[in-house]
Amino acid sequence: MSIRFEKMHAIGNDFVMINYDDVFDKSILSPSFYKSVSNRTHGIGCDTVIVYRYENGIAFTSFFNSDGSEAEICGNGARCIGLLLNKKYGIKNCILKTKTRDYPIIIDDTVSVDMGRPSFAVDDIGLVDSLDTLQKEFSEFKMFCISVGNPHLVLFPIKTFSEDEIKSIGAKFESHPIFKNRINVSFAYVKSKNEIELSVFERGVGLTQACGSGACATAYIAYKNGFVDTENIAVIQKGGVLKIHIDKHKHIWQSGSATYVFRGEL
Repeated sequence: MSIRFEKMHAIGNDFVMINYDDVFDKSILSPSFYKSVSNRTHGIGCDTVIVYRYENGIAFTSFFNSDGSEAEICGNGARCIGLLLNKKYGIKNCILKTKTRDYPIIIDDTVSVDMGRPSFAVDDIGLVDSLDTLQKEFSEFKMFCISVGNPHLVLFPIKTFSEDEIKSIGAKFESHPIFKNRINVSFAYVKSKNEIELSVFERGVGLTQACGSGACATAYIAYKNGFVDTENIAVIQKGGVLKIHIDKHKHIWQSGSATYVFRGEL
């Protein structure tokens, strides 16, 4: 059986996009399939496989990490969905619908996604104990937890860590027993009153070139705690820069590029 796909990326965070309606045998869509497709040696290679179906202005969308697990939302992936549907259908806006939330998307010179209001509820984050327990164990970080549709641990280190150290520390935090459903881990360095440098160890993926939801989570935490002094924040990642805006309703908007790479058959 042949399955059509498109390869896209948003500031280096890369995706294999599959239209659900193009899959004749739906039973093939499984964790082992997503792991195989994501594999950079034996498959196409990507951080996340995105399965979508578009109908009447709504993009029904699911996100699957390279380890086969499902993510609630992917910020960079949402922008790629917006660009892809613009390319296919000429639309300028749509609603991305996931199992848990809806996300408005606007396509203009860049793609903007309304990530909604964040949550600090322990159930949304998946905390099974007080974060103070973890903070006492790792005093070299200021720690915050937040959900922007998916859970994030945002760390503000008091020293600079190498990429290898981020991978090692990120893996420990991702699977720490204090988090019921694992967690995305952001390492944030405030560069100025409107700029943050960020590295994200993504749950189920590892260290990525960029993370859209991680940028949103970090920017909101930094704004809320006075680490930056503006609601318009540039988040600088290895793959590029995302513009984050916190509006008067406390919704987080992320804007940035998305890139169509190629299409093929698997």
